Amino acid sequence: MSGSHHDDHLRQNIALALGIKAVFLVLTLAGMGTIWMAVFADMGASLMVVFNGLRLLRR
Repeated sequence: MSGSHHDDHLRQNIALALGIKAVFLVLTLAGMGTIWMAVFADMGASLMVVFNGLRLLRR
C-alpha cells in the first residue's frame, strides 16, 4: 500500500475531528450547544476516526 492512502486517511480523520469541533464551537457560541452534546459528538467522532483508520488494515 502506498503512502498516499495513509495520507488520505490521515487528512480525512483530521478534517472530521476538526469539523465536529468547529460545529460545536459555533453551536456553543450561539447558545444552542451544551457540554454533553459536545462530549457525545466528540466520542462519536473518535469512534469514526478509529473505524476509518481500521479500513487500512483490510487492504
